[in-house]
Order: sequence, then structure tokens, then C-alpha cells
Amino acid sequence: MVELVHAQHEKQNGLEISAFRNAGNSPDLESTMLIHGINVTYSRYIFKRWNIGAGFGFGDFNGRGFNGLLEGFYEFSDKRNYTHYHIRLGFEPIQKEKFALGIQGEFLRFSYNGISEIIIGGPGLPGDDPRRVTLGRAHVSGGFFGPYGIFNISESFFLRGNYLIGVPVLNYDWRWTNISFGVGYRF
Repeated sequence: MVELVHAQHEKQNGLEISAFRNAGNSPDLESTMLIHGINVTYSRYIFKRWNIGAGFGFGDFNGRGFNGLLEGFYEFSDKRNYTHYHIRLGFEPIQKEKFALGIQGEFLRFSYNGISEIIIGGPGLPGDDPRRVTLGRAHVSGGFFGPYGIFNISESFFLRGNYLIGVPVLNYDWRWTNISFGVGYRF
């Protein structure tokens, strides 16, 4: 057992692959976003209990309702192309032989295809279409905070789970949760 804690501090680098679920809602717009995907994260212990990490993810974007431009999420649903990157800082007040519990702050920036321009025409107006839209890349950032747990399987392998709550900067009221569970390797 002592070897596991020793490895956590001797092998300070980690590579983690995890499945994530991001869910957000806006009560004002009666809208929801639900995203499932895969994260790849590199992390490093910088002190005995402190660690930093950075990674990227990709996944499936699903939405109901409207975003900040009052775009219906159902529009272009098969072409959303969700990606994100994140940077995190964690602190582990509890480190035992087989597990560690900590808290972390995370900056997450996600991108998806969305409507970047809407032109509403009408009879006699240019483009006589009732509606013409241009699809572009939407970028949204946010800050998240919450607990995480690490379970050491062996000297090099571990399981990690996160539960984060945050507020993306979307110009309207959104509540957001981020849950992930993955396996990692220390080297």
C-alpha cells in the first residue's frame, strides 16, 4: 500500500482518458444542452497535494430550445461538431494509500457549429426567402468548480471521477454540470 502513495509522488505525470457528460439548462429560455464525449487529459503534480492538467475533448451535441441568438438547437442537429479544451488546477486534502479526494477549478472552452447570421426576407426584399441562415463556429468559455476522486488500481494505473458545477459565459442565465469518469496512467 505504501508503494501506491509513493508512486503518486514519484511518478508525477499522468495521462487520462475519460468519458464525459456536460449538461446545461437555461430556465429563462426553457432550453437545455446535453453533450456526451471523450476527454484526453495530461496532468502533473506540482507539489505534494497540488496538480495541474490540460486536455481536449470531442463529442455529440444535443439541444432543446434556443441558444443566445434564439437559434433553435434542433436546427442542423447532425452538424454540430462539438469540441472543447480545458485547463484545471486541483488540490487533494485527502490522500490515502488507495484513494485521494480533492477539489478543482477548471476553465473550459467549448465550440460547436451554430447559426452565425440570420437574414429574414419577404416578398419584394432581397433574397425573398422567409429565412436564410449561415452556419458558423460558436465558442463559449466558462468557469467550473467541484470535487474529484482518484482510486489507485496499481502503482501506475488509476481511476478518476469528477463532478463540476459552473457557469458558462453565454450572455444569459445558464446552469451547467460536468461529470466525467476515466482511467489514467502515471509515469
